[in-house]
This record gives sequence, structure tokens and C-alpha cells, in this order.
Amino acid sequence: MKLIYNRTDFPSGRSHILMRDVDSPSPELVHFVLVLSNKGTMWVDVFWPYDEESERLTRRISEQQYWQTFREWRLNGVTLGNSELVAETLARRQLSLKIQKIAES
Repeated sequence: MKLIYNRTDFPSGRSHILMRDVDSPSPELVHFVLVLSNKGTMWVDVFWPYDEESERLTRRISEQQYWQTFREWRLNGVTLGNSELVAETLARRQLSLKIQKIAES
């Protein structure tokens, strides 16, 4: 397992910090993700599908910066959200993109 650390800052104010295993055998499920919403809720999810949009907004950070950000979020009272809801939303989005690509073919 080879880990790299990333931070994604979306224009909406939502941020992700990602611990990514670049040796993962499945290219679609490569992230351990902490998601901070603009409403102060954090979701922790072990697997996260590859998202081209978020990759464009992502920059590499050090492991120290990753854990420092996580500590800051927790100290600021960020609470854990519903990972199941996040997974369902992402699954619907990925399915929609695949259906759209098929329709365009």
C-alpha cells in the first residue's frame, strides 16, 4: 500500500481531505475520504468512486497537513454525517454518468 494525501476545495465551500492508496487494484475505489460539508458535517467513508471533477480541484498535501486538517475540523466541532447517504448519492451520480455516456454512443 502506497499512500498519498490530497485536499479538494470545491467552489461551493465543501472540502475533502483524501488518503489515497495509489497501489489499489481497483481504480474506481481508491480513496479513504473525510468530507467536510459547508454545514459543518463530516462524513467518513472507506471507499470512494473516482470522480473526474474532484480530481481537477485536488492538490497534494503532506501527511502532516492531512492529520492537522482532520484535527482542526474535529476541534471545531465538526460532527459525523451519514456515510450511507453519501454513498447512495455518489452511486446514483456514477450510474447517471455511465448511462449518459452510453446514450451518447
